[in-house]
Amino acid sequence: MSHRLGLTLLASAFCYPMMQAATGVDVAQIQALAKAYFRDSTEIPMNVAVTTLVTDRSGKVKHQSQSIVVMVFRGYMNQAAGSFSLRTNSGMFNAAAARDSMSGDLAAFFAGGLISMKSSHRAIEIQQASAAGKPAVVIVKDGECPQLALMPRWMFPQHPCGSAQFTVNLGSRGALTFQHFSFESSGSPVAAKVTYLGDVQVLAFHAEVQFQEAMLPGDPNPYLWPMEATTSTSTNKGRVTISNRYSPKK
Repeated sequence: MSHRLGLTLLASAFCYPMMQAATGVDVAQIQALAKAYFRDSTEIPMNVAVTTLVTDRSGKVKHQSQSIVVMVFRGYMNQAAGSFSLRTNSGMFNAAAARDSMSGDLAAFFAGGLISMKSSHRAIEIQQASAAGKPAVVIVKDGECPQLALMPRWMFPQHPCGSAQFTVNLGSRGALTFQHFSFESSGSPVAAKVTYLGDVQVLAFHAEVQFQEAMLPGDPNPYLWPMEATTSTSTNKGRVTISNRYSPKK
């Protein structure tokens, strides 16, 4: 079974900033860094190890599964069209894993476009690194948020709104890179039908993404792939936690 998704983001001109320390960075440098690392790419098939864990309000496990699906990674944003797309493939009996894996895929793509997306209700601030070798923290906060409605098919907010953090530090090649992303939703609870839990009140959504540096064929500039993405949807009946671990398909 194959799933396709396309969402529109703001495309920006490519620029790779060569910064040598995580101290003293400003918002313009962080935006340039995001444009450099979270960009369009060639198609890279990736194996995705998907783990789904569902617990009730007391923490008792109601469902647990592990599986492998394939995602065709096409980069974070198409510079010409201003959009991104992805495709996941699974066998006929693995459709649930492909569906669940989309939560982490969307979290990674959301992280990749968040700093570049313009919004009059979004503020970006930087907590500078205290010393060389320590990470800087980029904080992105939205203003007033709508209700926390989920997408019809996937456990991801229809309109992600809340607060996010990126950690930025020197990478293996001596330049600044994004290492980690976290997001915490805001917005009032909303009624929904959630896979594994049924009719619920969605209370909160949380996402974490860990990135890995990579080189693309024929491209001299370093790039970031998602390495691990975890989403957690909290409801009045329990919690659904989905973890994706990514590796290029051999």
